[in-house]
Amino acid sequence: MVPRPIELTETNSLLPTRDESTPSVEDNGEGGAVVPEAAVTSASSSFVKLSLVSLLLAAVVAAAWRSGVATSAVNGGADGVEAELGDEKAVYVLETEGKKKKEGDASSTEARCDDGGYSKRTLQKAYELPFVSLFRDTKGMKKHEASSVIVVGDYAYAVCDNSWAISRFDARLQPFSDANVQVGDPAREDEDSGFEALFHVNDSFYAVRESVKHEDKTYHAIIEELSLDESDYSIVEACPCEFEFEGDSKGFEGAIAIQDLSNELVVLGLCEGNYCSEERKFEKGNGRLVAMRRVTLDDGSCQWATIRTIKIPESADFRDYSAITMDATGRVAISSQEESQLWVGSMTGLNEVNGLWDVDSMEFDQSHGKIYDFPKNDNCQTIYCNIEGVHWLNPDMIIAVSDKMKSRGKQDYRCFDKDQSVHVFVLP
Repeated sequence: MVPRPIELTETNSLLPTRDESTPSVEDNGEGGAVVPEAAVTSASSSFVKLSLVSLLLAAVVAAAWRSGVATSAVNGGADGVEAELGDEKAVYVLETEGKKKKEGDASSTEARCDDGGYSKRTLQKAYELPFVSLFRDTKGMKKHEASSVIVVGDYAYAVCDNSWAISRFDARLQPFSDANVQVGDPAREDEDSGFEALFHVNDSFYAVRESVKHEDKTYHAIIEELSLDESDYSIVEACPCEFEFEGDSKGFEGAIAIQDLSNELVVLGLCEGNYCSEERKFEKGNGRLVAMRRVTLDDGSCQWATIRTIKIPESADFRDYSAITMDATGRVAISSQEESQLWVGSMTGLNEVNGLWDVDSMEFDQSHGKIYDFPKNDNCQTIYCNIEGVHWLNPDMIIAVSDKMKSRGKQDYRCFDKDQSVHVFVLP
C-alpha cells in the first residue's frame, strides 16, 4: 500500500508548533546547521519510539527541522504514531488507504484492566452453558434469542424474543437434563413473540411483549398472563399497556412485580431507551421505570394503566437498559447490553412490616448505586455483549441470559462465544 503524498503547509505539518521551549537550529558559520545537544537528545529519543510507518517520514521530518517549519500534526488519516517531544506530545498520522481503526480498541482499554481495581468492580463468572445444550428436545429451535430470566423454586424460566415457548431448566445448568424443557409451542404464531420480560406472581407467569403496533397505529406493550403445566401453557388474558412508545424496537425490556399498600399488583416496566424514547434513547443516564396497575375499561377490556414514571439514578449512566431484578428487600440490579455492565442500587418505599410498597412515594435511593463490569477477555475487551436478562440468585450471585449476537458486522466477532447462553456471576 503506497502512502499518498503529503503536502506540508503552515497548517498541515509533521511537527509540533515551535514555541520558546522548542530548540532552534544554529548556523555553524560554514553554510551548514548545527542542532544543539539538547535538541539532538530529544529528537533521538523521539525517533526511537516511531514505528516502521513513521520512518517513512524521517526525511520529511529532517527537512522540516532544517527549514524551521514548526507547526502541528498532520490532520486525518488512518494510522497514528505517538511520539513525545520534550513535555509535549504529537501524533504523526500517515494517510493510507483502508479501514480506520475501531474505537474501543484493546490498546485503549487495557489500562482500565491494569489499574489495580479490576477485581473490585468486575463480576466473576461462576458457570455458564449455551441454551442449545440444555434441552434434549429443542422443539425445532435453532436460535435462542434470550431476553429475560427468573428463578421460581428450583427452576429457572427464560423467554426468547424469537420464540413463544417458555424455557424451564435447572438453575444449576445441567446439560441435556430431562428436567430442562421448552414449555409451549415455539411457533405459536407466525410472527416472533417479542417477549422481552418475564415475572411471576402467585401461580401465574407474566410475559411482556416489548411494543406492538395496534389498529390505531400506536405502539404499546402487551402483558400476557400465562398458566403453565409440565409441557404447555394457556393464556389467561392479554392486556395492552396504556403507556405509548414511538415504535416497536424500544419498548419495555424488563419488568418486575410488586404489591402496593392495597395489596394490588403493580408492574414496573423498564424502558430500554433513555427517556423511554427512540429519538432520545442515547442520552445516557436517563433511564425510566413505568409503574402500571391493571384496570378494566368501560368496554370490559383490560389495560395496564400508567400510575407514574420513576427515574433511574444518573449513576446508572447507560446507553440502554436491558433487564431489571429486585429482591424482597428492595435491592435492585439493572443491566446494560451496550455497556456490558450491571448497576446495583436500592429502592425506597417498602413497608418492612408487611412487605407492601408505597407506589406514590417509591424512588431509587440516590445515595446508593455502584456499577460492575461483566468480565473481559485477556485483552480487556468486551465479550459479554448481549446480556438481556438478570435475576438475583442470592445477595452475592445473579443469573443472566444473553441474546444472539448481531450479524453482518454489527457486532465484533468476540461477542459470538457468549451469545445465546445462560450465565451465573458472583459479585465482588
